[in-house]
Amino acid sequence: MNPAYRRAALAVTVALGMLSVVPSVAFATTLSCGDTIYTNTTLTADVNCTGGGVVGVYFGAKNITLNLNGYTIWGPTGDDGSSGIDTNYKKNVTVKNGTIANFDANIYVDYSVNGVFKNLTLTGEAADGNDTGVYIYAGANNTINNATIAGSYYGFYMEYSGGNWVTNNHITDSTYGVYTEYENGDHFTGNYAEYDYAGYYEDYSGHQIWSNNKANGDVDDGDYGFYFDCSDYGWYRILNNEATGNDTYGFYTYYCYEDDNEAAAISTFSGNRAHHNDDGSGNGIGWYDEESLYAVFTNNTANWNGDHGFELYDSGNAVVKWNIANHNGSDGFYIEDNYSPYYSPAVFNNNTANYNDDYGVDAEYGQPNAVGNVARHNGYAPDNCWNIDCNN
Repeated sequence: MNPAYRRAALAVTVALGMLSVVPSVAFATTLSCGDTIYTNTTLTADVNCTGGGVVGVYFGAKNITLNLNGYTIWGPTGDDGSSGIDTNYKKNVTVKNGTIANFDANIYVDYSVNGVFKNLTLTGEAADGNDTGVYIYAGANNTINNATIAGSYYGFYMEYSGGNWVTNNHITDSTYGVYTEYENGDHFTGNYAEYDYAGYYEDYSGHQIWSNNKANGDVDDGDYGFYFDCSDYGWYRILNNEATGNDTYGFYTYYCYEDDNEAAAISTFSGNRAHHNDDGSGNGIGWYDEESLYAVFTNNTANWNGDHGFELYDSGNAVVKWNIANHNGSDGFYIEDNYSPYYSPAVFNNNTANYNDDYGVDAEYGQPNAVGNVARHNGYAPDNCWNIDCNN
């Protein structure tokens, strides 16, 4: 073989060798509905699944990326039961940069871990009443960031999962912005939700962290901003969130403590804002808590709500301090059913309650351990407080 041919053969051999060590080469391609991808893939056209009856795209390998590249995977109209993308038990997959529309679940994170889903538009059919933007089932440590979700019954539906990060997503025209059950250790940060029932709704979950989220029930006449039925599955961290425009509750927390270690594993509720939760008929509580034992409530505000600012029911041994409840339609703080030390806050200090229609602070059975509280210009002034010392 002459030198020129030898050099050419050597170049081809080296090039092929280099390809063999690259784990996954990106291919630009046009997919068909129902295709399975095995390598990094970038769309060059929309995927049409409007005929229904099949998943849009399956993942067939781990460690690969589907770049929608600004294109759309179109689902069928009506209730079809199919998914736009199914991660199909694969880990370390990425979906980014495009639109998925009209599937029952636009993204189905199916027994998958360490997935990344970002810069997506997920559109449902609001009239269908069954669509879900992102459905995570038995997945862990997935990240969903910067998704715009509209017209879905559930923006997110998550169950039997944990350690997921749901960040900076924008959810509108939903019934539930986020719905979870039996979750553990998720983080929800910087999300926005509009809805006609609940912005963020959790059942039977624990060790969840919620920070800097907004629930706006005003647009679609929502009932609950944040509804957390912890059912003694574990502590919560609810930090710097906002709930406004709800007919029933801005925040609802129930049994948020650790069943087997209630005094050591406590919930922290700090820096949250509940305002203008009012159905127009004197209903709408800023924050209702029932039996979140040993929880710490600090620096929260509940203003301009239709009923109580804060209602604490059997919130045993809780620490309640530096909170503000002004201009509410009933009491600023209503401490209810606190007939023994176990059912009464352990500390109720330095709270402020002004310009409420009834009492600033109303303690049904009396509240000891209360110092530094200020309540002025309430409906029962000069008796601004009932069964509790204030203005001292």
